[in-house]
Amino acid sequence: MTSKLMISELEIFLKNNQPVSTQQLLEFYQTFEPDIKVNTLRWRIYQLKQNNVLYSPSRGQFVLPEKQAFQPEQTKRMTELAEMIQEKYPYANFSVYPTEWLNDLADHIYLSKNVILEVDIDALKSVFHFLKQQYRNVYLNPDEKFYDLYISPQEENIILKRLYVDAPLNRINENYHIPKLEQLLVDLIINDPMILPIGASEVKKIIANARDKYNLNYSTIQRYAKKRRVEKALVPFGLSEKESL
Repeated sequence: MTSKLMISELEIFLKNNQPVSTQQLLEFYQTFEPDIKVNTLRWRIYQLKQNNVLYSPSRGQFVLPEKQAFQPEQTKRMTELAEMIQEKYPYANFSVYPTEWLNDLADHIYLSKNVILEVDIDALKSVFHFLKQQYRNVYLNPDEKFYDLYISPQEENIILKRLYVDAPLNRINENYHIPKLEQLLVDLIINDPMILPIGASEVKKIIANARDKYNLNYSTIQRYAKKRRVEKALVPFGLSEKESL
């Protein structure tokens, strides 16, 4: 299958033509396989993106990646939570990540060991009560005031919030997902429920570091921000789609 991706030829094609559209990619592969199907092309695009051979800065546009792909490591607590929820709630979609992923993008070290768990709205409260029986520090949608008064940053806290439909996620297996970097940045701008106890200047530094280090899909950011009704909040942080041009 790797040979059918024509990676060497594709890299030369992209260097000479980027950015290219989906139609141009189709025409590229048709020079080798005249009967290639659109669904086959979509699968190849997915594979190329997964292997960091192809990068999409906006919807329907493709270039060679100049930066890293965001591929953080899963932690022991993430895996533990995922196994518990999958056994107890096999039909509820959920996403989980540690705030360490965001800490790694900061200029300073923040005392935060939180684990953010997003769950389908219909199962959210049930999962919360279930986890409260298993762990001591489990919180549901804490706002800034509650966070400041009752949540210790020195401890590992589990913070639950709703999982938004069509949130940008990577599926690990079955109903277990992790968020894409695009979602993490939008959620950090909103920071409600509280993810990290930091101000706007620190958020800007994290986003600037993310933009410098990783490939971002600005169309994905825009779609998710629209879902959360916070499109205008992206502008001061340089995350509008025009930034990708």
